Amino acid sequence: MSKNQKLWTKEEDLFLKKQYEQMTFQRIGEHLNRSKESVNKRIIRLNLRNEENCLHKKWTTEQDTFLKENIDIMNNREIGTHLGKNPLFCCCIKILKLTRRETLRRWTEQEDEYLINYYGSKSLECISRRLQRSMAALESRLNRLGVYGVRTYTGNITVYELAKCLKVDVHTIYKWIQKKELPHKVTRAKTRKFVGIEVSAFWKWAEYNKNLLNFSKIPTNTLVPEPDWVKEQRTYDYYNRPKYEKKQWTEEEDARLWYMFYEEGRTQQEIGQLIGRSRYGVQRRLNRLRKKKLTT
Repeated sequence: MSKNQKLWTKEEDLFLKKQYEQMTFQRIGEHLNRSKESVNKRIIRLNLRNEENCLHKKWTTEQDTFLKENIDIMNNREIGTHLGKNPLFCCCIKILKLTRRETLRRWTEQEDEYLINYYGSKSLECISRRLQRSMAALESRLNRLGVYGVRTYTGNITVYELAKCLKVDVHTIYKWIQKKELPHKVTRAKTRKFVGIEVSAFWKWAEYNKNLLNFSKIPTNTLVPEPDWVKEQRTYDYYNRPKYEKKQWTEEEDARLWYMFYEEGRTQQEIGQLIGRSRYGVQRRLNRLRKKKLTT
């Protein structure tokens, strides 16, 4: 072993085993910051290339169906990348007697600009409808443009994707980045900057900032691999977090809050328990109501 050669970690080996035959060696290398040759050598060392798990394994019914559905909207490389197969699989196309109805529609500069400008601020479903492109085609195109980690839960995800997974507003994520030191990475594609957040780094940060999240609202395994402590925290938040936390205040609630605090002399903690809000939520709302009354 070379003196400067980077040792493989258990996490990298686990990722490699999970993604072997699902992703190309090139894409696995990009996620792990390793060369394609290094990935290939590690696969041999881990004995992944055996009779039951070989590169030339038979195509499944699901893969055949995907090929039939996308033969007219994706090229060989895009289909191969999505299925983790070699792009040169024309023999399979011939066996299934598939032919493309027309020449594939090439990506235009306008489409690339739209994709880059709105990726991260709009969902892929919305972009797909706007450009009349399949989700798989969008993923493949983003990878070609140098934006990696699209719709993957093992690498970097965008601020928009993280906000969607956590059921919070996008601006909340930016606030955590600016004021709570949420780890992030900035990448470029043409003239656009993308803020990427690594899933494992996010969970480490979240473990020390549990008060900022209501884990009971985060579906199980939304961001994998999910640490063991999250399950326990999810149960705790379900029973201890206010039921209507972060719900918009109504005029009736404002009037009741004002009356209980100034007329009945109740504490913010008591009011929060009575109306299903946190003490800090009650405190913030009182401050807003005071400012509102001063300006009117």
